[in-house]
Order: sequence, then C-alpha cells, then structure tokens
Amino acid sequence: MSKNKLRKIKIANETYLWRVNHSHLENFTYSKCVEKVVVYLEGYKKSPLRLSFREEDNLVLKKDLKKEKWCVGYPDTGVIWLYTYKPALPNNEPYPIEQQKTISINLNRPAVIVKLIAYFIERQWKPKENEKPLVIENALKFLEIIELPQGYK
Repeated sequence: MSKNKLRKIKIANETYLWRVNHSHLENFTYSKCVEKVVVYLEGYKKSPLRLSFREEDNLVLKKDLKKEKWCVGYPDTGVIWLYTYKPALPNNEPYPIEQQKTISINLNRPAVIVKLIAYFIERQWKPKENEKPLVIENALKFLEIIELPQGYK
C-alpha cells in the first residue's frame, strides 16, 4: 500500500483519514529528512492536523548528537528511532545498527496515529471548529512527550 494514500481509522464514532510520507527540507543545517503525518476528520478537509517530524530538530532536542539522536525515515519510510551510540567492540568494530536502535516509532501503525489524534484533540486541534490546518513543524519533540506504541507492528 502506498504511504501517500489516505487511510481510514475510527475513533469514538468519528472517522479520520490519514497518511504518512517522507520528504526533504530545502533549508537545513543538520539533516534534510522529514516524516509528515496529515490527519483529517472526515468531512472537515479544511482543518487537518499536519505534523512534521524533522530530523533537523535534533539540534534543539539532543545535547550531544554524537551520543544520541532521533533518526527519521531511513531506512524505513514512516519509522523514527532513537539512535544511541555504544562504545566500540573489540578490534574497534562498531555495534551493528540493529543493536544501536533503542526506541522505534512506526508512524504507519494505526495505534500510533490514534495516540497522536487523541493527544492533539485533547489540547489544541478542533477540526469541527477550525477553518485552517493545525500545523506543527517541530513534532519530533512529541516523541519524548506522548507515550506512543513502539516497534514496527
């Protein structure tokens, strides 16, 4: 299934349409990668929730990018993981990448989208009342605020 195709999810007798896609920033200092989530309440296309999970925002979130950073959309579109560096193995061999991933969030999972919708509906997203989108450009920080389901499935 294409990640750009709108998918449906029902929450509390409301139907939401959502999609995830990978894109790139034109202006960046650290990283151009972005995972974007767009959610609409069915019938209210003028007031979507638009979240941009920009790897660039590590510059603000993490004190030492040589120790820990959020990786966005590579190698898997829609997946974000916290990459933690470990000391080298004997003979100066690095740890395999799969052993350096500590947290992974798959934005393609409906369970993750349900949590994101619930969080923003509770706070500032009012799709039936708003006339314009709620745009969050620095959504990466919410991975450390919202308890999202982890893993690929």
